[in-house]
Amino acid sequence: MIANYAAFIAPVILYFFAWQTLEWSWLQIIVASLLTLDMIGGVLTNSLGSMKRFLHTDQKLELTWMGKLVGSKFLFPAIHFQLFAVPLCFDVAWSYAFFWYAVMMVSVVFLHFLPLYLQRPVALLAVMLSIILSTLVPAPTGLEWLAPIFIIKLVLSHGVREEPYRPSLSQ
Repeated sequence: MIANYAAFIAPVILYFFAWQTLEWSWLQIIVASLLTLDMIGGVLTNSLGSMKRFLHTDQKLELTWMGKLVGSKFLFPAIHFQLFAVPLCFDVAWSYAFFWYAVMMVSVVFLHFLPLYLQRPVALLAVMLSIILSTLVPAPTGLEWLAPIFIIKLVLSHGVREEPYRPSLSQ
């Protein structure tokens, strides 16, 4: 539930505290809101213990094609083309979307060829580098945060195996 609420509240907060002064068109506000909703919701959902159990355990489950897609280490990240909506609707070159998509895919592929004990620190390295690079790579005003959260969503939250814990009954 927290992922849903946070994902829906984030675009509203961004609109009233940042986007309102940017003189964006309604199309740009809608696209930015959908991207925000997807990124925030995706980071939180992919980080949940239930999702970690689904993604990183050897359970034998009857899955729909969507379940198989979400559980794929490489295909699920590969179909995330949302960043390509940015140069369509905002004043930024296509290289923005191609660059960040390539960074994400290279990070995901590299991550899964590493031993398990190195995956989390390397994913965090990818996140830190994306934050640094986001200050150097031109991005639309108001969406400078988008690419690092894209990396967090797919490299760190989806790609890294973590031990999922539940609260104990006494808590």
